Amino acid sequence: MIPRRFRNWIIFWTIIVWCVLELLTYPKTVPITSGISEVIKGFFSASVGAYPAWVMLLLAVVCFAAGAVGLVRRSKAKSFNVLLLVEGAVFLAWGVLAGGGGVDGWSAAANNISYNWAIQTVVVILGGACVWLWAAGNPERAELTTWNTHQVWKLYRANWQGMVGLGILVVFILMALLAPFLADHALLDPNAQIKDPATGELFGPYHPPTTYYYNWFGTDQVGQSVLTQFIWSARISLMVGLLAAFMSTVLGAGIGIAAGFYGGWQGEGWMRLTDAFLVIPWLPLAMVLAAAWGQNYWMIILIIGITSWPGTARVIRSDVLRVRELSFIERAKAIGSSNRHIMTKHVLPNVMPLIFANLVLVVAIAILSETTLSFLGLGDPLNFSWGTMLHYAWVNGAAGLPAWWYLLPPGIAIILVVLAFTFIGTAYDEVLDPKLRKREDSTSESRFTSRGEPAIAVAGGAGVGGGGGIFTPGQQTDDAMPDFNKPAGGSIGRPEGGGWVGGHIADDEKEGK
Repeated sequence: MIPRRFRNWIIFWTIIVWCVLELLTYPKTVPITSGISEVIKGFFSASVGAYPAWVMLLLAVVCFAAGAVGLVRRSKAKSFNVLLLVEGAVFLAWGVLAGGGGVDGWSAAANNISYNWAIQTVVVILGGACVWLWAAGNPERAELTTWNTHQVWKLYRANWQGMVGLGILVVFILMALLAPFLADHALLDPNAQIKDPATGELFGPYHPPTTYYYNWFGTDQVGQSVLTQFIWSARISLMVGLLAAFMSTVLGAGIGIAAGFYGGWQGEGWMRLTDAFLVIPWLPLAMVLAAAWGQNYWMIILIIGITSWPGTARVIRSDVLRVRELSFIERAKAIGSSNRHIMTKHVLPNVMPLIFANLVLVVAIAILSETTLSFLGLGDPLNFSWGTMLHYAWVNGAAGLPAWWYLLPPGIAIILVVLAFTFIGTAYDEVLDPKLRKREDSTSESRFTSRGEPAIAVAGGAGVGGGGGIFTPGQQTDDAMPDFNKPAGGSIGRPEGGGWVGGHIADDEKEGK
């Protein structure tokens, strides 16, 4: 039986994902001033869900591969794997139709259908159904996931830094998603100038802020609304930061896990490659790549992703070196588990909390990197970002006037977003590391107790090596084996601080044979 809270999560996040995808591709030519009927029609326009054809084909390959592997291994959630194959077929049909419908004239970047919104809705619903069937086939894992997530959130919300960072980030994400309703995209046209509604006269270049909505942040060197640029720039800055950080983390984590687990000449080879990227100055390299590959934001994402992964690789490798020496890894090898199985089923889950915490921090670095490249004039000239705004403000002499209303909004936004991700990453790191929580609890000003909540939110549980009762999600125990078919009331910890509550050893043994 699926836990009630898990069912609620599926429904909630299915709706949220659908809304986010709709807003991301909502037509820019339909501002809220067009009227309610036009705004509603905008959600069913041809631009909604109009992704490049290669994206759908790539997702189809992923779904087919995941479903086929699940069926070959005869996992308990058979219906889940079958539905994955169905969703892969939907992605395949969507990609073929979007690219032109056939071999002749087919384009991987084209999108030639006008009912993308309907297919996108079907795909999102199928995704939610896949998660539902997975939970129905693995009720113990669904219950364990629910319990662990609840405990992580309980600890996280007791950290004031994490909640402040989350609040700042939510504000900017909502501003980016709701940009079509907050600012008319037509005002970004080079010839578009705003008028004073009281006098009907155009606001001149570098006009200071007034009470008129589009002039809250004044105008730029040609009389355009700085507020409009600021709102629409949030989309590019956040998108570049998130996608580049995800690419960097996946690349760095994969190399770090391989280097740490295999060791020997393979590990040395991966580490020497990492060292080579570490000693190369990233900014000159990024400038050369941007000049060679072109100035658009997909290239900027790729450049940041391939120049910022070495730090992640070294951090993950150091943790993998610790994990591979634990007893449960030796047990997995003893029963004949393959290296791939051990890395995916044992090593990866144990380093995943560190990967996630590092991902959050890398987002801040990626946003600063994009800002730096855009400020130097290497950003996408056809789109606004906060770095592009600072570049134009500097080049056109806004700092010498001084036109502070043109410089401060993007600068403060960059600082706040980077600070928000830093706060979230720090809070999540403390949540996952019981030693940091103990240190916080021993001080007079604990970030975990500032809201009147306990520093450790889990009670009970027998401990081994002095770690009883400390909840540490994502780390597997090596000193004792709890009942893995149900969540435990506490955790069984190692001397260095905690163990993972959960898993299903029987399934792992079957897969390892």
